[in-house]
Amino acid sequence: MKIDIKKVFLVFLPFTQALTINIFFPLKISEIALVILILFYVNKKVISKDSVWFFNNNLIILLLAIMVTLSFIVNIYWNYPYPPKVIPFRINRIGDSFIRLCYFYLCLAAYFISFRLFTKDIKILEKWVLGAMVVAIYGWYLFLSSKLNIPYFKLPGMGEPQMLEGFIRCSTFKEGNYFGLFLVLSASVSFYLKKMTHGWFLLFSVIVSMSTISIISVFIFVLYFYRKKLLNLSILLKVIPVAIIAIVLFIQTDLYQKYVYEKLFDSTKTLTQNNFSKVDRVITGKVAFYSGIENPFFGVGPANYGLHYDYYNKYKKIVVNRNEYFDRFAQRKNERAIPNNVYLEVLSEYGVITLALFILFLFLVLTKAYYLKEDAIVGGIFSIIISFNAFPSFIMLFIWVFLALPFAIHRNKLNQEKEPAKI
Repeated sequence: MKIDIKKVFLVFLPFTQALTINIFFPLKISEIALVILILFYVNKKVISKDSVWFFNNNLIILLLAIMVTLSFIVNIYWNYPYPPKVIPFRINRIGDSFIRLCYFYLCLAAYFISFRLFTKDIKILEKWVLGAMVVAIYGWYLFLSSKLNIPYFKLPGMGEPQMLEGFIRCSTFKEGNYFGLFLVLSASVSFYLKKMTHGWFLLFSVIVSMSTISIISVFIFVLYFYRKKLLNLSILLKVIPVAIIAIVLFIQTDLYQKYVYEKLFDSTKTLTQNNFSKVDRVITGKVAFYSGIENPFFGVGPANYGLHYDYYNKYKKIVVNRNEYFDRFAQRKNERAIPNNVYLEVLSEYGVITLALFILFLFLVLTKAYYLKEDAIVGGIFSIIISFNAFPSFIMLFIWVFLALPFAIHRNKLNQEKEPAKI
């Protein structure tokens, strides 16, 4: 039986913590497929016109890669005036940093390979949607089974799934935020392919992730995609009163107070059960900000944020009213801390220049999709930009595969314009 590696790569993109082989890290089917595709393109030894066009339009990403590499090299030899935090390593300090660098290169390879796949056959995106539907359904299965205390089946390679208030919220991912963003991007792809039913099911399934930032992204996506219809006067007259009544009723509920108001607007001076997540993000965010500002050119190096956590951790100044549990939690002894904010992660680990390049890159991808008038893709990119404010890492294959879409669509349109001219 012939296996199409291209389709395998897209279908298995969301299986990041399931159907994996645990070595130093969970080796994923999508990564194995990607490596095979890379070897195939390297073996061809032919650079197409499409590839040349792609690289000419992505010089900024090459600069980004250079800066990330320099950050790794510089931080191998750089001595800091304070001892690093004691944290567990997969290999050692340099080895773990090198693994992160390799993952970054793998994401860039996925970005290029995806462009090549989509310029040859844009309909192959249907395989992305197929994989998304599978993990969304599986996510609902875990979500409901866990809350109802029904025994559930874990796919091979899965560890203990992330839970919140008795619900499993991660499906085949490590945590809910990954799952939530993947679902929104998958809905974006579905809308682009005119598979509206699939798209709405995927958007609705974001509930399972229990990710606040992903749910916000869903609203932004829908508002942007349907903005022309919503701005119609007759529709506005119907929608606005309903929306006002719904908002007024919602803000009176305990759900709003607990998961929105107190989570987003409670002061960090006093620790409560509801603002715990916000306080934690403020602490990790400030560590990232100051470690980046004090190392502006090359940051502290790939995957090295956790080594500098103790030195920049001023949690006692942030939270006045604490308890013993929170003191232990905030210190994160023998744990590798993460910023939980992609922009601050890039600032901390790679420096100010790299952060500026990264933001510029996202802006250029967004504007390309906007000028192509692909509303579904623009909505997806907005979701990425928003989600990155509360996201564990930007080094995820599915994000870079999606970011290749505007370039592939643009190139496909240019190629279609040339075909009639040849005739």
